[in-house]
Amino acid sequence: MQKISDDGKWLWNGTEWIPNEEPQAPVAATPMPVPAMASPVASAPMQPMAQNHMSAGGVWAIRTADYGLFFTKLIAFFIKVFSIGFAMPWGACMVINKWCSNVRIDGRAIKFTGTPMGLFGIWLKVCALSVVTLTLYYWIAGKKQVDKYIDGHLEWA
Repeated sequence: MQKISDDGKWLWNGTEWIPNEEPQAPVAATPMPVPAMASPVASAPMQPMAQNHMSAGGVWAIRTADYGLFFTKLIAFFIKVFSIGFAMPWGACMVINKWCSNVRIDGRAIKFTGTPMGLFGIWLKVCALSVVTLTLYYWIAGKKQVDKYIDGHLEWA
């Protein structure tokens, strides 16, 4: 069975793509209607955003009614302040774990498998190199490394 590429120029013969030498019937393009000039109208008041969102066949939802993430962020902030920033990885992991427990993508939960000690190692390296380079390292590469660690430890529950 031969397959034709999307543009119709190539055929798949089972082992490789070869040029398609059969002329393709041109597809008639349907003309697009020209939109009429819209007159300005008063906009309606903005509606609150729905918690569910449909895009590309998927549904995602974030449960926000329990205010748990606000208090978790507040506790994480106080942990950072009282430890002079040394407990930042523990506060960040606490917030990320709480956020993951509230997110559903296509009905499936996600979980954060990273540890505060794993994030602490990256955070310590980023802080040390940022002090040496007068924060240039953080802005160029450090923030990306922390984000990469977090993204690399998100999994389906």
